[in-house]
Amino acid sequence: MYATELPSDGTVAASIPVERRGQGRVSVEALGLDGRTVRGRIEESGFARVRFPLSGRRGRSLEAVMINTGGGLAGGDAAQTCLHAGRGAQLVVTTQAAEKVYRSDGALSRVAVELSVEDGASIDWMPQATIVFDGARLERSIAANIAPQARLLLVEPVILGRTAHGERLSHGLLRDRWRIRRGGRLIYADGLHLDGDIASTLDRRATAGGWAAFATLLLVAPDAEARLEAVRAALGLSEDAPDGLPDGLDAGASAWDGMLSVRLLARDGAPLERAIARTLGTLGVAEVPRIWHS
Repeated sequence: MYATELPSDGTVAASIPVERRGQGRVSVEALGLDGRTVRGRIEESGFARVRFPLSGRRGRSLEAVMINTGGGLAGGDAAQTCLHAGRGAQLVVTTQAAEKVYRSDGALSRVAVELSVEDGASIDWMPQATIVFDGARLERSIAANIAPQARLLLVEPVILGRTAHGERLSHGLLRDRWRIRRGGRLIYADGLHLDGDIASTLDRRATAGGWAAFATLLLVAPDAEARLEAVRAALGLSEDAPDGLPDGLDAGASAWDGMLSVRLLARDGAPLERAIARTLGTLGVAEVPRIWHS
């Protein structure tokens, strides 16, 4: 799904002058047509590109793969992704690789994701992990507007430091903001702000207990609450689960008001990846993007 063994230590990216750093934007419109999903308007600019692989999926969905041709985000870079699913469309979106956010000389790396889903349509936003290097400064926002009978799945894994190299995220900034509206009404708001001495914060038992990987999975759909018990069973959280939670993983799941939220905290990327894979099937994902296995 994603690799935490990375060739660059971010020193080159950190030395590039801010005025020379990049911006990238991709906009994808998916339309329902005769029981199929077809491409509508597509826009690309800067370092951001999108491709539509012949994934072998059966059914009505369109798969899109987002590509950062710059190989990662340095301080001063800005990336924007805009997705729209029209009535009857099913759009599945992932990324070509884990998104690397390099050490910054002080400037922010900014990521914005904007989604809109009409009635009878769905978007599955399932990027590979965001890997935040030590000293990185990342500000990310996710904003979605969905119709009352639409479906939206968000899967966002984050790994703090290159754990395969024994590196921790000691200092930096991570600011994350989620706002989900259904029928124009705010139904979900979430935020995370880690700044300065992040290692000390993560070491606290009440936060991460020293673990370095986490993910949020959020399903907004008419049948979301009905899926809760299956999700808990898949993660080992149900009372009749024989083995309980796997080693190196902590998790929680809850459902309310047409939403289902899963929080995962893991020692590193490997148990996080396995937990996500186990959970996706219970959230209505019939097949994960093929590029996760390449």
